[in-house]
Amino acid sequence: MKELKIVCPIAGVGKRLQPFTYSKPKAFLKLAGKTIIDHAMDMLMDAFPEGTEVLFIVGYKKEMIIQHITDSYGDYFSLHFEEQEPRGVVRDIPIFPGLGHAIYIARRSGFMPENNNSHGMFVFLSDRLPIDGFEGIKENFENHDFDGLINVSIVDHPEHYGVVKLNEKRVITKLVEKPKEFVSKMAISGIYIFNIDAANTVLDYLEEEVKKPIKKDKEYQFTPAIEHAVKKGFKLSVHQMDNEILDIGRPESFLMGNKWFLDKAELDLNFFKITNANVVQPTFLGQNVVIDHAIVGPHVSVGDDCEITNTIIHDSVIGDGSSLNKVITSGSIIGDDVHLEDIIKDKITVGDRSVISTRKNGEC
Repeated sequence: MKELKIVCPIAGVGKRLQPFTYSKPKAFLKLAGKTIIDHAMDMLMDAFPEGTEVLFIVGYKKEMIIQHITDSYGDYFSLHFEEQEPRGVVRDIPIFPGLGHAIYIARRSGFMPENNNSHGMFVFLSDRLPIDGFEGIKENFENHDFDGLINVSIVDHPEHYGVVKLNEKRVITKLVEKPKEFVSKMAISGIYIFNIDAANTVLDYLEEEVKKPIKKDKEYQFTPAIEHAVKKGFKLSVHQMDNEILDIGRPESFLMGNKWFLDKAELDLNFFKITNANVVQPTFLGQNVVIDHAIVGPHVSVGDDCEITNTIIHDSVIGDGSSLNKVITSGSIIGDDVHLEDIIKDKITVGDRSVISTRKNGEC
């Protein structure tokens, strides 16, 4: 078994998580007190040995990403960073040329060189967190005679996803991006493994594709490169995890991920300043949190340096440095340095450094 190199595209803006991603990359949003990328990196450390080479394809807020990952994981992984250049800018937001182009950068940079004969390729998307971790798909690949594996999830609306079709030997015979006619319910879910020859074939295809011009509203896709490998005769199969893979790129899945991580955690309330309040487990509280006359939880993550008073909140995420007074809410995502007051509303979405109050001037 040859070694694997890891490729992680992390350039994107995270449009579906705006306004939170105006000030930070989506991988820096926190679930149960830990950033999304930290959860992913911890899972990688559980699955891969020290010294494994990892390439991050960076773009939006690249300096923040490079510094954090280098400081936190540079002693364990052999880290590499390459930039994906945007195709243009719309209202100060960069537009990137797609996942296929990002994976191609592994070839362009020399990380996965042409005629590579030493490493397979493990690709994961930074906003997809597998509840089961990465060990299962890696072991499945090592223990079976397939040229590659694609992680899949069973979905109710396959027309919104890239999907795969299998034969009786569980070998992929077809991949279709957002099919108009039914193909299967097995949606591609953000983790891919290829052996050396399959990786070379996928990258050869992408290298030729990115030479072709595309329309402004289109992207270079990754799925056609995998379809090309299938047509070339490579035996690719699927890995279906026992539990869900969390698509953190969507607000509803972000809250679902928060709930799942909190269900695993334990909180010692002796270290927090809590007065006449009830913290309902499971809940995460960051450092220097003050709670007074409030009910917090269950399934609430509170960032550092927050103050929560006269409030009832559950199933929500609160960023660092925020304050809530006289708020009743659930299913909300509240950014960093936010002040909310006199609000009764569920499913609030508030970006960083916002102030929202319904109190009229002169009221106490």
